[in-house]
Amino acid sequence: MLESELPDRPTRTAEASGIATSKVVATVFEGLLADIHEGRLLPGEHISDTALAASYGVSRTPVREAIQRLREIGVIEASANRFTRVAVVSPRTTAEAVVVWSALFGALLDETIPGAGASTLEAMSEDHADFQTAAASRDMQAMATANFHFFNRLTPLSKNESLRRAITSVMHLVRLGGLHLPKTIDYAALYEAQSTLLDAVRTHDVSLAHEAMAAIRSIRIPTESDEI
Repeated sequence: MLESELPDRPTRTAEASGIATSKVVATVFEGLLADIHEGRLLPGEHISDTALAASYGVSRTPVREAIQRLREIGVIEASANRFTRVAVVSPRTTAEAVVVWSALFGALLDETIPGAGASTLEAMSEDHADFQTAAASRDMQAMATANFHFFNRLTPLSKNESLRRAITSVMHLVRLGGLHLPKTIDYAALYEAQSTLLDAVRTHDVSLAHEAMAAIRSIRIPTESDEI
């Protein structure tokens, strides 16, 4: 398959927009990101640009650019002439990334909650229900996916490109690291925070949205010291 013949797959606005620079790069970027988040590529697993180029039927150039974009958001790491691999995100890094995300998300709420529409509310409600279903069966992968989509619904509504890009990047880091914590977080508290944010979107209540974020900040992220 030639690069010009790649299938016309829609690019997820909240994930590839502003990160990948062409349709081909976006396709590889999205494919790798899905493989990482869905567990087909695991932390520490090595990545070959040659093998990926063959798999996607493209040259190594867009593959290398996609890998570079994934390095920029922290889900792939590399050492010159040694390895390129899925990042091993430590619990402490995850906890620090949550602090950054919550600060950025507060600014996003100020901008987007007043104008959030019915379609956003409907999508978030579905994600919220998916999270509850996954939590009931203790499906950690599905919980992470539903939670990621829930909080990412508001990001495309922002007109601030720098804010969108920063939030998208740090959310991917949190999502990857959150799957490999030494202990589980309080998912019941996270579900309640989602419920509060849903009410805020429904009523366009910015103060209530910030209450939801305060609840999230109070959820403890287990770190390496908890294993001692």
